[in-house]
Amino acid sequence: MRILPDKPSLGFLRKEAKDLLAALRESSPDASLADAQRALASDYGMRDWTELKSEAERRAAAPVVVPDGLAEALAAAFDLGSVTGAVSAVSFTPMGRSWSIPTDRGRWLAVTVYPWMTTEQAELGSRLRDAAVAAGVAAPVPVRSPEGRLIETVQDENWRVHEWMEVGPSPVMPTPAAVAGRIGAIYGTLHSLAIPTDTAMHWYLTARKPDDAWGKLLDRARAAGKPWADLLEEVLPALLDLQTIEAGIDDDKLILCNRNLIPENVHLGHKDELVVTEWDFAGPLTPELELGSALTHWTLRPTISRPAITAFRDGYIQAAGQWPELDLTCFATAVTAYLNWTHNTICEAIDPTDPDHATFADRETLDLLSNPMTGTSLQKLLTALDA
Repeated sequence: MRILPDKPSLGFLRKEAKDLLAALRESSPDASLADAQRALASDYGMRDWTELKSEAERRAAAPVVVPDGLAEALAAAFDLGSVTGAVSAVSFTPMGRSWSIPTDRGRWLAVTVYPWMTTEQAELGSRLRDAAVAAGVAAPVPVRSPEGRLIETVQDENWRVHEWMEVGPSPVMPTPAAVAGRIGAIYGTLHSLAIPTDTAMHWYLTARKPDDAWGKLLDRARAAGKPWADLLEEVLPALLDLQTIEAGIDDDKLILCNRNLIPENVHLGHKDELVVTEWDFAGPLTPELELGSALTHWTLRPTISRPAITAFRDGYIQAAGQWPELDLTCFATAVTAYLNWTHNTICEAIDPTDPDHATFADRETLDLLSNPMTGTSLQKLLTALDA
């Protein structure tokens, strides 16, 4: 699900709707602007275009207030200089809120990161990011604290800071073929680096909940009176069927991968250049497993897009020189991550930690259950690749 920025622009939303219309017409020539507006509203977790516009207007009229002393504390922790102007909220994400901070040394983007995100993990992502930038991939410039750390704890949260970079929204879904081609090229570039790593695979990509955990989750949703509980019950057989997709991992083929190069972490930059804004989830994967994940994020939702699949594969081949052989097992870690994300999001929707997480989790849950990953959809994606 796309997340609205804290100060959304109606002009940007109208442009996104027009961009989405062009993407829809690549597969459905008769699509109308009204179709695109409805689809965009759904992408943002809204019922229709009217609700999306109303939410944008509401946010513009009620800006998020910066916590007392936060900007000054961040500026001190990362040696950004003296705060010189209004600090503004940029966007809420599942990790927390990000802020624009102007100082006498420039403008900065401060972002919260998960509590488990260590300096060592951030350094791993920085290693891949630096190599990627040297190879031509656009990415924000990270800031280190005076102690040389990429992550510092400020007001009981973990933070990272980047030099400010003017970017637009994430690409629309379904992915336009031109964008899919450039995304494929980015993946091909990263895989061609073939950076070795002896870091262990993260449990989030390898360990799944037992089948009975999903039944218990349904019971919790019903007890909480969640309106989407019936939809969860309807989708449960498909989620459990995904548990059958597994893969043995060849340690000799593991390389350092981004592992979170999803649409939400890519933004349109200057002259529609694609900017990869997230590197902190980097770690070991095989090219086949990361491509399986990439295809589910960029070409599967909301429906399988054959133009995007073809363009993605062509872009990858242009950058990497070849396309690896893929079968159903290439989706194994994507399935594991999807199931864990879905389970955790539903848990958050049932028992949220704060109002921001509650709103996000409820909308994300409805989106996940309305457009679930299924074994059938993954098989169709493979068939489209071979067409």
